[in-house]
Amino acid sequence: MTFRSLAVLFVFASLTFQMSAQNLADLENEIEKAKASNDNTALAQSWYNLAKFFDNSGETSNSNDALRKAIYWAKSNNNYKTLLSAYNYFASNLSTEGKHDSAIILYNHAIEAGIKNNDSLKVASVLINLADEYTSSGNYIEAANHALLAIRIKETMKDSTNLAFFFQKVGEIYKQAGENGKWESYIKKAYRLINYEKCAPLSAIAAIYNDLGGIAETRAQYDLALLYYDTLVSIGVENDYNNAVSVALSNSASIYKLMGNPKKALETALKAHEYKKPTAYQNLYELNLLAELYLETGNLSEARKNSNIALSDENSNSFPDEKIRTLKTLSKIEKQSRNFEKALFYFEQYKLFSDSLRDKEIRTRIIDLEIAYETEKKENQIELLTSENEIKNQRMKAGIILLVVLVVIIFLILYILQIRRKQANLVQNDLQQQVLRSQMNPHFIFNVMGSIQNFMQLNNTQKASDYLARFAALTRSTLNFSAAECISLTDETAMLRDYIELEKMRNPNLFDYELKYSNEPETDLIKIPPMLVQPFIENAIKHGFKNIEYKGFLNITITDKTSYAVFVIEDNGCGIQQKNATENTHESMATQIFEKRRKLIQQKYKKEFIFRVESKLNQGTKITIGIPVLNND
Repeated sequence: MTFRSLAVLFVFASLTFQMSAQNLADLENEIEKAKASNDNTALAQSWYNLAKFFDNSGETSNSNDALRKAIYWAKSNNNYKTLLSAYNYFASNLSTEGKHDSAIILYNHAIEAGIKNNDSLKVASVLINLADEYTSSGNYIEAANHALLAIRIKETMKDSTNLAFFFQKVGEIYKQAGENGKWESYIKKAYRLINYEKCAPLSAIAAIYNDLGGIAETRAQYDLALLYYDTLVSIGVENDYNNAVSVALSNSASIYKLMGNPKKALETALKAHEYKKPTAYQNLYELNLLAELYLETGNLSEARKNSNIALSDENSNSFPDEKIRTLKTLSKIEKQSRNFEKALFYFEQYKLFSDSLRDKEIRTRIIDLEIAYETEKKENQIELLTSENEIKNQRMKAGIILLVVLVVIIFLILYILQIRRKQANLVQNDLQQQVLRSQMNPHFIFNVMGSIQNFMQLNNTQKASDYLARFAALTRSTLNFSAAECISLTDETAMLRDYIELEKMRNPNLFDYELKYSNEPETDLIKIPPMLVQPFIENAIKHGFKNIEYKGFLNITITDKTSYAVFVIEDNGCGIQQKNATENTHESMATQIFEKRRKLIQQKYKKEFIFRVESKLNQGTKITIGIPVLNND
């Protein structure tokens, strides 16, 4: 597969591609001021700012020197906040140089600093970078573990910032591990978030489109892959993101090569190579691609030129796969040029370098085989001397009997669990029917239809139409959501508002109401069990405001408490004590249904409810319902 990743490292405080408008003199002046005032905290931060300036100016060595000083001064007074940022930035610099082992050590230091600073979200960001390093080292299990832990932290903290970036990085890990199904799954998750600016920075959007092109390429859907890469080019051009343009063009060139169009491939690769390369790897990759394409089109001198530039690059040893690719191409070039001595030399170098990378793994495998062989020989000798075969047969029989018993026990456990699951589903279905009946009782439906008929008889078609539209929306929501385990807070609120508006349209002088949020929750992302609140609102309207001599007021406040969505329902009606027996019976039925659903949800999700009913001092009732959020369940 020729697909090349659009590598992105997460550096705190900025995912943009340009430093703020501070110049070198200003930054050096900040350092001198901090020294004069003996302010180690300011000194650490000033060196860190200077390191970012050097990095954005392409002076990586000076950037690393400044980061070492930032770390020194941050350590001097346990300034874990700056220490976390400096370690993370330093590690990302080393990563782009191909120094993955050193980067892993520094990322781990950054995580330690983040834990001491109690900054879980930044720790999550470092974990994603660390996962990237493990991927580069071929340790995909550790990479996946760290990346998924990062996502778990984000979800626990209810933080969706840059979440698409996190999903995309997990997808890349599975891609490198050859798990194309999981790669596609996580890229699709990331893609669904790209329209949310908070969730998807520009770098993540570019990487997602690049991955979509790579997925299409693995399926040999070359035209689709080119469309994705063309989209990535447009994104890069519109946002002055040259790295995205360069990568998209390089990958397009590889697609044209696979499609058997080397001339178009070469033309596209040359366009890609016009852009300045932010990393040594990208430069080596494109030099090798150009050399291969020139070789394929018969331009041996240009092919040799590009391969020699790649081979002489001081960073070539840091990227062994690209060095192997260079040596292999040079061998082919010299063979076609009939320089067989050079061709043999480069081929031997290619084999030597390839073998050196695999030598350790091969030696380990040989040792494992030798140990297994020696162990088997000794076991055979012992069996011959002590009649071990008979003992082994007895053990095997006992093992088979034990296995049969275990299988029977497992089947019994599964059978019992299946019965319990069916019973729980029956209870849940019964409760869903009760909820549906309580929502859409005939009395309510007849009242609504009667009101619509009255409006039509009075030729008030506008009100009749509005009333009918709200009734249709409420009916649709009730039928759709009565069987759902959870719905968004947005949908729950819309359904409550439709119900209250219908009641208010029937009795416009009976009451006013206000439905509001006490904070600004992300209602689309909060999932709760449906239709738990409506029966209590119905009781407040139908029974709380019955026989009062003043206009009622219903106040509903919704608060996001992270683990709970808290609904507070207050009315200024007659209160609990003044309601008659029939009304109390109706309320008790609603309460019984609520209690059954509450117990079922608590049993299934192991989450408690909050439920309080209070009589207000002056008049009316206050009901507090804390419904557990089920996002992660």
